[in-house]
Amino acid sequence: ILSLCLADGFSPLHRNCGSPIQGKMGYTTQFAVKISTPSPDAAAEMGIRDWPQQLKSGTWSEKVEEGQEKVRYILDGTGKVEITENDGTSKTESVGPGSLLEISDEVALDWKSDSDEMIILTPGYEETGIFIGVALGLLISTVVATTALSGK
Repeated sequence: ILSLCLADGFSPLHRNCGSPIQGKMGYTTQFAVKISTPSPDAAAEMGIRDWPQQLKSGTWSEKVEEGQEKVRYILDGTGKVEITENDGTSKTESVGPGSLLEISDEVALDWKSDSDEMIILTPGYEETGIFIGVALGLLISTVVATTALSGK
């Protein structure tokens, strides 16, 4: 069941159909996934073009845990995403260039690219855990190297 909404502003990861993209129609599914198509101006305001890219092909899956919020923007390519809730209820949606998915609850996403490859943009803050791990590793390496060089 899809419910249509008229977006009248932007609030990333808004939990209801309240207002994802100015002047565009968007919809939310009963699966806590909101799909919309932001205008180029709205996308620029969100900084979407600066988000890290993921090049995907074939099929892949991802799980959004309870309490997590994720965003996916399709820059290029077409495909389908099957959204499955914990109770097994699922819905398949078609996505393509300009599709913005805002996931705000626990679901499984099973993706299938209909084109050779898809370019998916993801906000950098979702990579924070990876960044912290790399930064910590570099810090430890630097301390070890400095200690070894100083002979202590």
